[in-house]
Amino acid sequence: MRAPGRSSRARPRSLRVRVATYLMVPMAALAVLLGIGGTWFVSAFATSAYDRGLAGAILTIAERLSVQEGQVVLDMPSAAFGMLSNTQRDNIYYSVTDDRTFVTGYADLPLPERMPPPETLVYRDAVFRGERVRIGAMLRPIYITRHSALVQVAETTHDRDRLARHMLLALTALGATLAGIGSLLIWFAVRMGLSPLDDLRREIEHRFHGAGAVPAVPVAGVPREALPLVEALNELLAQLNHAMTVLRRFTADASHQLRTPVAILKTHLRLLDRQPPESDGWRSSRADLDGAVDRLDRLIAQLLTLVLEEGGARRGGAAPTDVAAIARDAALALVPIARARRVALSFDGPEAPVTVLAEPFLIEEALRNLIDNAIRYNRPGGTVRVSVLSGADAPCAIDVEDDGPGIPEAQRELVFERFHRLERPGDPSGSGLGLSIVQAFVARLGGTVTLHAGAQGRGLRARVSLPSEPGPA
Repeated sequence: MRAPGRSSRARPRSLRVRVATYLMVPMAALAVLLGIGGTWFVSAFATSAYDRGLAGAILTIAERLSVQEGQVVLDMPSAAFGMLSNTQRDNIYYSVTDDRTFVTGYADLPLPERMPPPETLVYRDAVFRGERVRIGAMLRPIYITRHSALVQVAETTHDRDRLARHMLLALTALGATLAGIGSLLIWFAVRMGLSPLDDLRREIEHRFHGAGAVPAVPVAGVPREALPLVEALNELLAQLNHAMTVLRRFTADASHQLRTPVAILKTHLRLLDRQPPESDGWRSSRADLDGAVDRLDRLIAQLLTLVLEEGGARRGGAAPTDVAAIARDAALALVPIARARRVALSFDGPEAPVTVLAEPFLIEEALRNLIDNAIRYNRPGGTVRVSVLSGADAPCAIDVEDDGPGIPEAQRELVFERFHRLERPGDPSGSGLGLSIVQAFVARLGGTVTLHAGAQGRGLRARVSLPSEPGPA
């Protein structure tokens, strides 16, 4: 049972969403970094701007300090005091102390924990009278005397906080606007950038609507990033077309070649039903049925072997293979057939292994077909000789020679064609597939198969030449 709430098939992921996500996530991270940096910059800018105002007030007060009768006094115009107490701005507080002795201003304005260096402006944040303030301080030496006055000016932070908020709001609005526009541009760019994939999809769908072989997808105009995909798809289409061609050819060949033995079987079965059991006619029909079944079995085996060759199926990869041992085993396996047809079958090969890099299955099937043909088309009392040769001229050659009727020279190339048979009196019936299978398998091994006249111009000698390296895939 399917678990509730789960789809029976995983929902495909969108490539557009994936690409857009890969672009937007770094952009969002960059926006966060810019926001953090912008907040720091706005705070630093507002603090610096208002600190300059504090510095001007401190310097104004410091310039008005003097010593009278051994005491530090502040001679400041009333207009300057009015400026410090203007209610349209933040509240401003000041104090002047001489060696921590209060001189003028606000006596409760807190002193710094450590005195600053002389003639140096320093700033600190504090809370005064329940409000956050920014305090600027400077230690001003009064020359000629030994006095040093500490001048402090404090300002509430309402204005600077308001300025920072306004700047942050403006920066946030600008960033959000740019992020929205950037997201839309990224999504539009992703859609436009991946639109060739939609064109490619429609091109492929259009090709599968027709009948017969599927044509390859043209690579002209395909983006460079999608070119490997199109090339792999074309290779897959080529394999698919080849497989369909093999299937159609096999169906046509099988239906054509199986029709005759099946018709023979039906005819003799009807005759067998009309004959008394164990009569001469019954035995004759029974023998014909056995022969038809044997031919049908051989035809089916060869058709399946042909499909195996055309479909490109492999039983195993190329490996060091002892050709002499395979040829000897193939000859031994066909000895019973040779005895039944009264044909002498012999093998001649070196005792040492003759090793090539090839696929054993292909060599074995090719030799079995050659030896079987040499036995079947030979005369009673004839001979078939299998020889393995190895020398400087050829890395490996295998001869299958008989002394039967042979094949005329004009027909030696035609017999490799599928279903081509020589119509001669006394020849056994066959499918005409044996030599085409041999040629196809030997070609796959990278070798060649040739037909020549036998010894003293009698019979036929088939030579299979194999290279030391495996044939192309």
